[in-house]
Amino acid sequence: MSRSIIAMIALTMLSACGIQGDLARPDPLWNSEEARRRECQRQLEENLPLDPRCAQYQSGATSQ
Repeated sequence: MSRSIIAMIALTMLSACGIQGDLARPDPLWNSEEARRRECQRQLEENLPLDPRCAQYQSGATSQ
C-alpha cells in the first residue's frame, strides 16, 4: 500500500516538471520557405499572433 502511494506521489511530481508555455517549433527540413509561407497565411487567417519570421511576407518583400 505504501509503495503505491509513494509511486503516485513520485509520478505526480514528475508530471509537473517541464517547459511551461508553447514549445518553439523547428523549421522543416525541406520546402521550408513554402511551409513558412503557409504557416504565416494560416496565422493571418485565424488572427493568431504572428511568428517574427512572417514579417517579410507582410511587407511584400521576397528573398530570391
